[in-house]
Amino acid sequence: MSEQQRSLVYANVVEFVENYLSLVYRRQVNDLSDTVWCPEWWKHAEAVARLDALWRAWEYYRLDGRTGLSVWFLDHADPHIRSLIDQRGPFKYCSVHRGHQDMLQPLPLKSPAMDVFHDPSGVDERGVSIYASVVEFVENYLSLVYRRQVLDLNDTAWCPEWWRHAEAVVRLDALWRAWEHYRLEPSTGLSVWFLDHADPHMYKLIDQRGPFRYCNAQNGHQDLLGPLPLRPPPPELFRDITRDTADTVPGSAETSGSTATSGSAETSRYTDVAAFVENYLSQVYRRQVNDVSDTVWCPEWWKHAEAVGRLDALWRAWEHYRLDGRTGLSVWFLDHADPHMNTLIDQRGPFKYCSARKGHQDMLGPLPLSSPMRAMFADPSVADFDI
Repeated sequence: MSEQQRSLVYANVVEFVENYLSLVYRRQVNDLSDTVWCPEWWKHAEAVARLDALWRAWEYYRLDGRTGLSVWFLDHADPHIRSLIDQRGPFKYCSVHRGHQDMLQPLPLKSPAMDVFHDPSGVDERGVSIYASVVEFVENYLSLVYRRQVLDLNDTAWCPEWWRHAEAVVRLDALWRAWEHYRLEPSTGLSVWFLDHADPHMYKLIDQRGPFRYCNAQNGHQDLLGPLPLRPPPPELFRDITRDTADTVPGSAETSGSTATSGSAETSRYTDVAAFVENYLSQVYRRQVNDVSDTVWCPEWWKHAEAVGRLDALWRAWEHYRLDGRTGLSVWFLDHADPHMNTLIDQRGPFKYCSARKGHQDMLGPLPLSSPMRAMFADPSVADFDI
């Protein structure tokens, strides 16, 4: 027996669930409520994966007698348990009274005609991957673990031909690469993968307002979502990245006296934010913005200062994160793209009065302000605490 095994409090996930987790997390799951639980949790692949990751994380964090268990509860246990006892989760048809109900099937899939996704390069630092491509990962792991009710009309959507959606391909490819990276960390790796990568990506994909909006398990793929509508900006509006970063990149022409272009320019896929929005972002983020809906978009996004600021930042972040072949694009989607796009397409956001049909409407002015008395900020170096 290894030293690590001897230091474990619980020998396996079953002991952990029976002797610790079930005693600590006491919830009302015995009658009709908004929480569910399956006494035979070990018959659910997702529950096994989540609770095993939770047990390993507990064994790791308990060794930190200061903040360890607090971090474990807040960053691992609470999110995992919320996903498990959610009525839309893996225990949807199970109950304490009736026990396990095997009514959730793997996500329905149709394989692409050819394996055009075979590119495991950069999956992990050892060059070793469990799955040869994102297709293998989705078919042999993800669809078996994430079992959701997508077979009838409900609040979730799924496309068996997910590989026909650019956004799904990019998200699931990033998810696969992140899984191959985190699986090498035996203590907290898969817990982090579930909570920080898999859950957010899958919630986006199966959301009825997402890329699978018109698809379903019965009728298959429906190609009804086009790219976000765009009108090209004036060519002089955005500067080339070589001029924009020359004064900040070490070794650039202005910092070293040479005439070479900056290292950032050499590694940039797109020359400016307009090229990024037209050739990548609008193709990936396909949303229903052509009729009365809960999302809005302005084809002349470049007439909105906030949109320019956000999308320019999004493009630069993409150029940075794409160089990390392990978790880069997953982090970009979840920590940058999703929050920025959620704000932009929100009906209360900067595109409030614009639409795909009518185009740009200049009806939102700057936030109204009243100037303060100058004396209030005469000397900001002196803090006045006698207010």
